[in-house]
Amino acid sequence: MRKTVPLTASHLKPTAGHGAGCACCMPHEDDDEDEPQDTQQKGRTMKLSKRSDIETFRALDNLRAVNERIARGEDIIRLEAGQPCFGAPQAALDYAIEMIKNDPRQGYTDALGMTLLRDRIAVYYRDQYGEDLNYNRVTVTVGSSSGFILAFLAAFDAGDTIALTTPTYPAYRNILKSLNLNIIEIETRAETNYQPTAALLEDSGKKFDGLIITSPSNPTGAMIDETELQKICAWCEDNDVRLISDEAYHRITYEKPAQTALKYSKTAIVLNTFSKYFAMTGWRMGWVVVPGDMADRMKRLSESLFVSPPTLSQHVAYKIFDHIDVLDGYVAHYKKNRDILREGLPKAGLKNLSAAQGAFYFYVDVSDLTNNAPDFCRQMLDEAGVSMTAGLDFDLTRGHQTLRISYAGTPEDMHEACARLGKWLG
Repeated sequence: MRKTVPLTASHLKPTAGHGAGCACCMPHEDDDEDEPQDTQQKGRTMKLSKRSDIETFRALDNLRAVNERIARGEDIIRLEAGQPCFGAPQAALDYAIEMIKNDPRQGYTDALGMTLLRDRIAVYYRDQYGEDLNYNRVTVTVGSSSGFILAFLAAFDAGDTIALTTPTYPAYRNILKSLNLNIIEIETRAETNYQPTAALLEDSGKKFDGLIITSPSNPTGAMIDETELQKICAWCEDNDVRLISDEAYHRITYEKPAQTALKYSKTAIVLNTFSKYFAMTGWRMGWVVVPGDMADRMKRLSESLFVSPPTLSQHVAYKIFDHIDVLDGYVAHYKKNRDILREGLPKAGLKNLSAAQGAFYFYVDVSDLTNNAPDFCRQMLDEAGVSMTAGLDFDLTRGHQTLRISYAGTPEDMHEACARLGKWLG
């Protein structure tokens, strides 16, 4: 039986944009309270940039803390980590080994990535979406994270304004701030499936230069309907708003496939990653598809910022397209996990679940249980041995009443998590 997390006035009034009791406001054992805010050099105070003072990525802090506890031998069911429990198919790894044998040096590739891989990605768009894509529009990146940096630099100037729809992936906010781009947030709700609509954008009355969408979404697993996607693309074109479509979770869908924004927009920037569907998380590979007039900017930025993507990782990425059947088997596994939790979590006491149409996440409204999601998660970890991610990463305003659950683990862990939560919340 869990101890009730008390609801106090402080829980209802987060400070400085944070939720009450949020992890980054709590002291840590390794914190140095005497550490100065500025570095010291020869008696002078040296400047630290304002743009580097970004929010803590709480999900990664949580990941590290859980890793440490498991290393100490604690029995923890992991529902916090947003990464597949699988790796790249063995045949793709074997191919990379052969590449190393043939060329142990594995030197730099072109800054935009190996032509062979870029062309294979273009073929993938033809096979998956029916889109005829020239490989010259494709930039291979170090994960999709560097792709966002390149795309934002190529499309926007410092002081431009980018709209996010919350809840949202926290790295967007942090990357934008570090590039001196302004941010406005537009709230979505369960009633709109935690996704934007063209009507919502119009009714916001806000002016912005770019809009980031994600479908399926991290943290909700919700998808934008294809008809609505077409309307959003048209709205952006009509209002001179550059659309950035993060398609990291495409092909991890359960009832219907996701559509690419490339189908409905000539000016959209589309990003994807090899970390999710392709299960190459630690290999750090992704790609960006840009309009033709942006391709040379991407090349010049890539050359100076990153030189080239990792060569060995590109070999694995190239070969992995030959094993879509294996990857689709991973998706069937995630669906099984989703269905286990969809049935078991409400019985355990977590009743307000997002639709989870894709990706491998549930977003859970726990306002009936707590107004302090970080404390709730810590207590759950300590007393039930189940780890989840508090919603403050994804929504600084409302995240103190939400959780994200990742179901990329094993079916056995999903059953065990429901059993432990049932006892804890019962």
